Amino acid sequence: MLNTISISKIKWFLTLLILIDFMGVATVVVIFPHLFLSPTSALFTHYWSEGARLMLMGFFLAIYPLGQFFGAAILGKLSDHYGRQKILYFSIAGTLIGFILSAISVMIGAAILLFISRLIAGLCAGNVAVAQAGLADLSVDEKSKTRNITYGQMAMGSAYIIGPVLGGVLSNSKMLPWFDSSTPFWFFSILLLIMLVLTKVVYTETLKEKIAVKLNLSEHIKDIYLAFANIDLRFNFIVWFVFVSGWWLFEAYMPAFLYQKFIFNTTEIGNLLAFNGALYAAFQYFVVRPTTQYISPRMMVKGGCLLAGLAIMAMAVVTNKFQLYIAMIIFVTSMGYAIPGLITCISNQVSAEKQGQVMGMIGSIQAVATVLVMLSGGFINAANDNFTVIGGGLLVLISWLIFLFFYKPIPMSLTKHKF
Repeated sequence: MLNTISISKIKWFLTLLILIDFMGVATVVVIFPHLFLSPTSALFTHYWSEGARLMLMGFFLAIYPLGQFFGAAILGKLSDHYGRQKILYFSIAGTLIGFILSAISVMIGAAILLFISRLIAGLCAGNVAVAQAGLADLSVDEKSKTRNITYGQMAMGSAYIIGPVLGGVLSNSKMLPWFDSSTPFWFFSILLLIMLVLTKVVYTETLKEKIAVKLNLSEHIKDIYLAFANIDLRFNFIVWFVFVSGWWLFEAYMPAFLYQKFIFNTTEIGNLLAFNGALYAAFQYFVVRPTTQYISPRMMVKGGCLLAGLAIMAMAVVTNKFQLYIAMIIFVTSMGYAIPGLITCISNQVSAEKQGQVMGMIGSIQAVATVLVMLSGGFINAANDNFTVIGGGLLVLISWLIFLFFYKPIPMSLTKHKF
């Protein structure tokens, strides 16, 4: 039986693990434009055109969420059978190997090794799902479970504020002469090594009862099929798919856009992303939460998607950094309403006992949309550095139009959907 001190230590260990995982993701997004597009990058010879490098960057960005798509489900299920501690240990070790290989690949200029390392890191990123399951294990009732899960959400939000700044600083040789693009990978390797030791020292098994599991790699794919096959929910998920596609087509290639159009260095990109993360978190807490009692989810989507789409497209025509930040503020605050509003609208279409399943479908569709736009985004950006911005904004506006004409709320008495 765990005592209060042990429970507190485990909570903070799991929160720290989630923070480090997401900080690593945020850091990579910041340094990728320099790694792929800089003429001095050791990964490619000068014979590679910028268009070819952009296409490759799309593949390298996509391989991580693709690995995560399958890895999260596999590691989560294995932790139900073998226990949280054992799976956390092996997944952290795998992530550590991925980051070490990434650092080496940058140092020696081996693009193939970088690709393999990002796949390994993506597959092992499922340790976030295991960590969240561990936080749920420590709960004694529904209220404490909600409170424990917020530790993970807090860590995720903080990671996207700290990670980009950290990536910009650690890769900037002006800070220290020996800093370069491999330094962030070495830094996170050290952090992961510490977490590996702490897994044995601090973490006590939280799983109360181990169960037999059957791995099914097609489970996520089945969720996606069921989402679009349900006639009552089909248009809701189409809206979500188009919305996420536009959001991530812009978001994933925004660092490259800033690097190409505004000549931002890694530090400036990191600062802007950190500004976005801090603004989004503050807006959610101080504005969205208090106003949800007055604004319906439908109105949140209608206003949020419209303004977000227009703000994204405006970035293609702004001419200075001041205008860029104004457009970015409108985008971030609009998304603060659009994202929770759209998820709530979909959630309200099903009964209480189907909430877990529909949330899983939302996550699966988001993962697929993210991978697809990251793969195609490189080709789009190679044609013109404004196209990912214009295309992202246009897709968000299309999702707004579909929602406007096809969304019909279902009365609670009719939400007993079968998937």
